[in-house]
Amino acid sequence: MKKSLCLAWLIGCALAGAAHADIPAGWSATGSAARDYEMGSVAGKRHPGDKSGFIRAKGDSAGFGTMAQMIDAEAYRGKRVRLSGFLRTEQAGRGQMWMRVDGAGERSLGFDNMDDRALVGDTDWKRYEIVLDVPDGAIDIAFGFLLSGKGEIWADDFQLEVVGPDVPVTGGNLRKLTREPVNLDFSQ
Repeated sequence: MKKSLCLAWLIGCALAGAAHADIPAGWSATGSAARDYEMGSVAGKRHPGDKSGFIRAKGDSAGFGTMAQMIDAEAYRGKRVRLSGFLRTEQAGRGQMWMRVDGAGERSLGFDNMDDRALVGDTDWKRYEIVLDVPDGAIDIAFGFLLSGKGEIWADDFQLEVVGPDVPVTGGNLRKLTREPVNLDFSQ
């Protein structure tokens, strides 16, 4: 990862994290409007005595808050990975799990944020998954869950695992760029 992107990520997480003292170890509080949300963990939401992560809107926000992790992609290069976890929402504007695979030069190589299948309103606990390929040029993998707008989202029992090629990719491995411009006269 480019030093500037990594430094920006760390500074953003540190600033947002200062407002969210109860963030579970290994997780960071960030997002376009992290200060509009309370984030942390709470006991007993899914399993008695166990903890679940949560994001709760302080009001209606135009942005989003996310609890996230970023890991080195080295162990996953050339493999297909699945992020799975249980989510539940209450009066949520949009609740989503997400994963992104980054390459050199701040280039995203794969991304899925459940935008086409976001949780809205009240939903019960359910397992969700995101599957992406991690190309050989991958530098890092970022993942987490987010809340946009109002309401609450809870997350529990996340797993990141390598899966076989028989498991379909859920998000886009971002489309390949053409080497030359095409259809410049709009005739096709």
